[in-house]
Amino acid sequence: MLSEILIISAKGEVLISKQYRLHETGNASEIFIRRLKDNNQQLLPCVKEDETSFYHINRGGLYIVGISRHEVSSILVIELLTKIYHVCKDFCGVFNEETVRTNIVLIYELLDEILDFGHIQIVSTEKLKPYIQSVPVTVRSEDTRDQVATGLFGLEHRITPNQAADQPCTKPRHQEGRKHELFVDVVEKMTVLVNADGTLERAEVNGQINMKSFLTGNPDVKLGLNEDLTINKDEQGYGNHAQLDRCSFHQCVDLREFATTRILTVRPPEGEFSVMTYQVPEDFPISIPFRLITVVNDTDVNRDIDVRLKLRCELPINSHAVNVKLKLPVPKITTNISPQLSGPGQTAVFQSNEKCILWQINKVSGGMEVSGTFRIIAPGRTKSSRLELGPVALDFEISNYVCSGLRIRFVKIFDRSQSLVPPSKWVRLLTLGDSYIFKI
Repeated sequence: MLSEILIISAKGEVLISKQYRLHETGNASEIFIRRLKDNNQQLLPCVKEDETSFYHINRGGLYIVGISRHEVSSILVIELLTKIYHVCKDFCGVFNEETVRTNIVLIYELLDEILDFGHIQIVSTEKLKPYIQSVPVTVRSEDTRDQVATGLFGLEHRITPNQAADQPCTKPRHQEGRKHELFVDVVEKMTVLVNADGTLERAEVNGQINMKSFLTGNPDVKLGLNEDLTINKDEQGYGNHAQLDRCSFHQCVDLREFATTRILTVRPPEGEFSVMTYQVPEDFPISIPFRLITVVNDTDVNRDIDVRLKLRCELPINSHAVNVKLKLPVPKITTNISPQLSGPGQTAVFQSNEKCILWQINKVSGGMEVSGTFRIIAPGRTKSSRLELGPVALDFEISNYVCSGLRIRFVKIFDRSQSLVPPSKWVRLLTLGDSYIFKI
């Protein structure tokens, strides 16, 4: 039983405040924002002050907050907030501050239907559609051009640009039926820990195949994966072909052909969902995409600390990473930095509130090296200040590449509605840095 749902920006501005029990809310939003600022935006998913419980998740740079003065299950509320995020994303296309501001009436209408007097009613996109009258306003990025990649024997196939699938799965009634598209994303998140001497201590990969359907007529979709794909450790594998473990499938997936042909038959529901989630086995030889060489000069405590970072991209030459960010924690007494970077498309700033250096690189191609030298100005430092330096955290996005080797051989749509518009199929491979750490 919830009293209020909030959507709050990263700056602490309340964008949405939907109150279900007016006599119970009071100044709850102010309390949560204060707690958020006091803890430097590092709050636990569930916190309590006096008799009020605050539950929150962070998605798209926004905080979705549930407030209650009653004893409720924390897991239930977090699951509800996650459902609210997915419903908003399905209706609006993307979920960020600009989209929320643009579709504020629509989001209030959704929250009206999802909860009634604080009790859960409907959390399914498909079931909500008949009750929603507002038309979503799509917020698009500037670069939405199609990308064409060369496939086997010179054949061309279309690859979805980064924002191609970021459109609402619900359309105005006069536009219904015009779109006939299917988006398939293979997304892998890497957890990597590299020791100071460059040896790999830990490497984990968690992946999922996501699907977003705009197809009419509820057709069946067949996804062909690697023919030599090995599932679970009890199957006999060979070579460096793709091997997956701990696989789970959505309830709409038919697995009758999967064991013999590695073909998934899917009848996609409305909205976005995960067709399959998996892990890469621990003994699978993972080639990590980045290596970092660190040199620290701090021999004289009367001088500033000089840190040189050299980042090498180990991807194939035809691949590249974008939005690469390195975070280097520095001693707490640091007042400023003086950076020297190896080329254009790079920036480095000192974040005084977090006491760290943020080095951002727009693009790093396979086989390329970038370097930066940072003079850390820390007056009055001691030898123990060196212990506050590091570790380096890396964040990145790699398109058209997954380190597991999983491939989508084909996507076939069996259209029973005989639509006059041929369906468009988009496939994207994406690797993200979830927790990629270098000790120094």
